[in-house]
This record gives sequence, C-alpha cells and structure tokens, in this order.
Amino acid sequence: MEERRVAVIPRVIVQGAMGPKEYGLLLTSERSIFVLEKSSKAGIGAVLGGAIGAAIADAMSDKKSKDYSSCDPSALARDEKNICVSHASVIHLELKKKLSGYALRLNYTDAGGKQRKLAGLLAIPDSLSAKKKSEGVKSKRAMEEYAKMSRQALELALPPIVVQNAEWKI
Repeated sequence: MEERRVAVIPRVIVQGAMGPKEYGLLLTSERSIFVLEKSSKAGIGAVLGGAIGAAIADAMSDKKSKDYSSCDPSALARDEKNICVSHASVIHLELKKKLSGYALRLNYTDAGGKQRKLAGLLAIPDSLSAKKKSEGVKSKRAMEEYAKMSRQALELALPPIVVQNAEWKI
C-alpha cells in the first residue's frame, strides 16, 4: 500500500539542545514527520485531510508557508534535520492542556530499538491567529480550536490502538 499524506499540524515547538525549534508536522498513513522550519515563524498553511483540511487550509493560506502537499514524504524523512516517527513504533501519545499551552508528547522506539520521547507545544500559526482575531475569536479560544483540530488530525493518521490508548486532555 502506498503511503498517503493525511494531515499537517502547522506549528509544533520542540525544545532542542540549542533552544526551541519550530516544526511543521506532516502526518502520513505510515509516519509522523516533524519538518524543521527554516523560514519565518509563519504557519505551513496546508492540511490534507477532508473537512479538517478544508477548515485549516482556508484559515492558514500564507505565501511564506511551505506546502507539504507536493513534497515527497520519503525525501522529508531522509533529511537529517527532520524527525521521523513510524506510527508502528509509537508506544504512547499525549495531548494535554498545560499552563504553557497544549503539550504534545510521543513516546516511541527508534530504528535501533531505543525508547525515545519527543515533547513539544502546539503553536497557533500567525495567519490562523490573525483570521480568528478578525472574526472576533479570543486568542485562548482560537488556541483551543487549533488543539482540537490537531487532535482530529492525529486521530485520522495514527493507528486505532494508539488513538484508543492516547491521553487526550484538551
């Protein structure tokens, strides 16, 4: 079966050894690819999955954004700057509301069999934030909606057993 793109979570901030790094998260039918963003802090602006795709893509179209709909997932996964997590290797997933925002944590096993943890914070894309503000939506509510859309994207992409056992506290 061919790997298919399922959705994109435009901004996830991961604390690295040299400080925070901003990633776009491409969710495919086989893996989650955290793509290191090199450009501005603008959101990716494209989501590929059904109603979620329509809702977010309209809200986040941005000329400065990368468009992962035409990128080869294998090429993105091979790039050493990116983090690739096979869905089959996911041990545990959490999406929780914290004081600092909405935290995403993945526990997984890497290709060498070593257990890894990846933790990040969801960050609402600037273009979506501006759109919601123009609609009169408060920033706290906009962030909550973004977290819910991110959850839906994860539920579409990840295996049912991972989704069933995940901790969803949003």
